[in-house]
Amino acid sequence: MTPRSTARQRTVKETLLVVGEGDAEVAFVRHLKQIYGDTLGRSIQEINAHGKGGRHVLVTARRRANNRDHDKVVLLLDTDTDWSDDDRAKARKSRIGKRGKLDVIESEPCLEAWLLKILGVETEGDTRHMKVVFKLRTGCEAHDPRWHGQLSREALDEARQRVPQLAALMNHMGIAKR
Repeated sequence: MTPRSTARQRTVKETLLVVGEGDAEVAFVRHLKQIYGDTLGRSIQEINAHGKGGRHVLVTARRRANNRDHDKVVLLLDTDTDWSDDDRAKARKSRIGKRGKLDVIESEPCLEAWLLKILGVETEGDTRHMKVVFKLRTGCEAHDPRWHGQLSREALDEARQRVPQLAALMNHMGIAKR
């Protein structure tokens, strides 16, 4: 008889479902997964709600999360369209199967606002203004992955201290602080 080879030990990771409002949110989560792939504390799946406002993201999360078994569900949405205090309360009360409540990361007024903060640009204004400033600063739209080259691991680690939404997302993804 030949000795049996030792099987490699596999560890089971918690699963995280991130439901993003649109293409930009999903592209950003994928970028974080790529940059921090070696240190992710969870297995992460991202879903695109394809716009239509915060309430639609909540509905999409409820529908998708109940069809799959995830340990944690996070909504990544803008507060500028179809998101109110009533919706926040519904999200807080929402239960996804036996897993518990949803966590919500709000982009006020939009994702580009905190992406600009990550890039070191401080500006105020509405969604339209933020999108224009973002395009001027990066040369493309937020959903276009070409601008991700401006975000190194070191820049993201530093921005984590200044941008609470980024810190929350990284914490949910299981990315350890350095």
